[in-house]
Amino acid sequence: MLKEINEEILWKKIKEGDHESFSHVFKFYYPSLFTYGVKLVGMPDFVRDQIQDLFIGIWDSRQGLGDVKNLKAYLFVSLRRRLFAKKKETLNLGSLTNIQEEDCNTLFFENSEFIDKEYISSNLKDILIRNVNALPKNQREIIFLKFFHQLTYREIAEIINLKEQSIKNIMPKILKKLSDGLNDISKDDIQDVDILLFNLFLLFRVK
Repeated sequence: MLKEINEEILWKKIKEGDHESFSHVFKFYYPSLFTYGVKLVGMPDFVRDQIQDLFIGIWDSRQGLGDVKNLKAYLFVSLRRRLFAKKKETLNLGSLTNIQEEDCNTLFFENSEFIDKEYISSNLKDILIRNVNALPKNQREIIFLKFFHQLTYREIAEIINLKEQSIKNIMPKILKKLSDGLNDISKDDIQDVDILLFNLFLLFRVK
């Protein structure tokens, strides 16, 4: 449905109280929001609760909501802000346990999270995952948003609150770092690394 209907029209229907449109949006975006949230902060149950509360808030305040041109980016931004705010709030109340362990695992990738396919060798996959994990956390988030969620630079910039040009400027540097150890790829041949990462994240298991 979402591919057939303009998102601005869909959002307008939600604001008008169309529960069917609201339900379709929730079902369509829930898997990607959940996968992103779990990678961002860990704690699947916490993420699940926050996504549900986010959508409840959207429905309850629908009549006062503004226009939205990019629904996916809007939901990602809203969830990201909510997760960080509620996590901080819950930490202050002492309601979360094992938080240090969860923080250590956020936005890190395990080989077991990727399906084995012949078009990417185990050795190549190991090197790519190791190189991604060696990046700073904010750069790992950019990689995840671009290559798994397939967001544009503009959408990524909106989600992580950076200028679009800043994302564009840093990407070649990130891709060069990710080419370390790839003997068949020149550090100057960024396009090949780009394609490899796209293929790698096609194998990522959705939570």
